[in-house]
Order: sequence, then structure tokens, then C-alpha cells
Amino acid sequence: MGRARVKWGVALCVALLGAAAWAGNETAELSRGLLHVEYAPGDEALARESLEILDKAVAEFGAHLPAGNDPIRVTICPTIEVFRQFAGKYGMARVGGIAKSPQGIIVVKAPYLLPSGQDYRGMLRHELIHVLLARNTEEAYVPRWVDEGVAMVVSQELRWESALRIARMYVRKRIIPYNELNFAFAPIGDEGVFGDAYAEALSMTRYVIDRIGEERFWELVRSMKTISFEEALQQEAGLTPGTLYDGWRRSLWKVALLASLVSGFSAFQLMAILLVLAYLRKQRRGRKLVQQWEEQEDGPEVFSWDKLEEGPYPWEEEYDDEDGRR
Repeated sequence: MGRARVKWGVALCVALLGAAAWAGNETAELSRGLLHVEYAPGDEALARESLEILDKAVAEFGAHLPAGNDPIRVTICPTIEVFRQFAGKYGMARVGGIAKSPQGIIVVKAPYLLPSGQDYRGMLRHELIHVLLARNTEEAYVPRWVDEGVAMVVSQELRWESALRIARMYVRKRIIPYNELNFAFAPIGDEGVFGDAYAEALSMTRYVIDRIGEERFWELVRSMKTISFEEALQQEAGLTPGTLYDGWRRSLWKVALLASLVSGFSAFQLMAILLVLAYLRKQRRGRKLVQQWEEQEDGPEVFSWDKLEEGPYPWEEEYDDEDGRR
């Protein structure tokens, strides 16, 4: 009962905040099932489109993240000022939407307020995922980076720049250490770090899915209803957060190479990089490889892509302290 009182008490505060934000403005509402979309009268067509997007998403996500029986209330803000009153400290230019996940409340900017190219459909689905995750997990068990990573992957939000951003972070030795990642989502501080945190969360979540497969990934997510992420990761993937992070970071050289190719590197330049990496790898192995060659009856293996991919790699020696940064 205590938790219920807190939940509805917060919901009441949010409702009062919303009333203040809309003070003096006429509003309208469309509803379908659990979904309720509030909007300014001039945005009725947008509200209908939004309701359709959300309705399809609830059905699409239902197999893994059922919506339950409680309502989901969505507010489409027609001005930056209204959004800021709802969003509070997250009412920044780079933020297009927020979710009060336990209360089932979503607040988004209308598309005409978003920067050019920002994906309104993906943003709506993203915020819905936060609400559905809250209904299918225990909030205290889900790290912020996991919450954001799952929302980005599942919502299929368009984030073409994320791989390039991760590549730049990797090359510039700007990867956020694991023990700092959750704090990097704070609304205060460096805007670049805020964006880096989202890119890193997306990349790490994709790495987990690629490593254990979608079925076990969803088992991991659902496990966080009763156990912590650390326990769920060990149970479903046989990993600790540290080994997960280290394996992901070692995989980033491939992302960097691919990003370089997409950014305009020629095939010659790409091969030159690969040859340099192979040379460095060979130097690192040094005596160990010579000893192995001497023991082989059929002669040495001249080149192996598997050996090149084993890691750790020479350029990773830059990250040699406890928190992952020199």
C-alpha cells in the first residue's frame, strides 16, 4: 500500500504540473484502449497519427513487454515553454521527449519543434519502451544505460550517426568508463558527454544481443523483474559487467574500421590500416608465435584473421588503469 500511495502521489503531482503547463490553453484528447493522447486543437491530425503509431507499437512489443491494464497518457507539447514545464531539468534543446515511466506518462515535443532530421515516430516508440520496461521489470534493478539501450534498439529509432560517434570516441580515447556511464545521462554537464552516453548504451546493448541472441536477451530483460542486472547478466550470459564492458570495448576496432570506410576511406587506405594492425599484432605476439611455429610440424601459419581478432590489441594499452582511461 505504501508503494501505491507513492505512485499515485507522484502521478497527481505530474498531473498538476501538466495542468499548470497548459494553463490558459484549450486542449483536446483522443483515446484508444489504454492510450490517451492530449494535444493542442491545431494538432489533431498529428495526434491521430501519434495514436496510430503508439497503438501499433503496443501490439508489436506485447510479446516481450506487455502493456498491462493501466492507462498510458501522452502529451504532445505545441511550444518549447510547455515542454519545459513538463520536463523540468530535462527540458533541453537536444531532448525531444521524456517518460514518467512508473506513472505511464509520456511527454513529447511536436515534430515542428524538433531539430531537422529527428525521428518523431522513433522518439514516440522510444518513450513508450521506457513505460513498458517499467511495467515488466523492477526499476531499481535496471541500470540507466540498459534502460536507454533497450529503448533505442527496440524502438528502431533512427540513429545513423551512432556508429560514427562511437568510432570517433574510440579513436579519440573518449569511451566512457563503465562505472561512469549511468551518471553520464544526467541533464547537467557536458552536452557532448550526454550524447556519447546514448551512443555507448546503444552500442553495448547491440553487443549483448549479438553475443547471446535475442531469445536469451529477452530472458535477461524479464529477469530484472526479480533480480538485478548483474545477476541476470551472469545467469543468462555468463558475464559480469566488467567482462561485458571489456569484450565490447575490444570489439570497437571493427566499428572504427567500418566507420572509416563509410566516411570515405578508400580500399587502399583500409588495407593499409589492416596491414599496420596485423604488423602491430605480430610484434606483440613476438616470441610466443616463434615458439609456436617451431613446435608445428607442418610449418608456421603465415596469417590468420582469427588470431588478428583475438585481442587484446596493442592500441588498447592506452586504457590501462582501473576505470578504463589513462
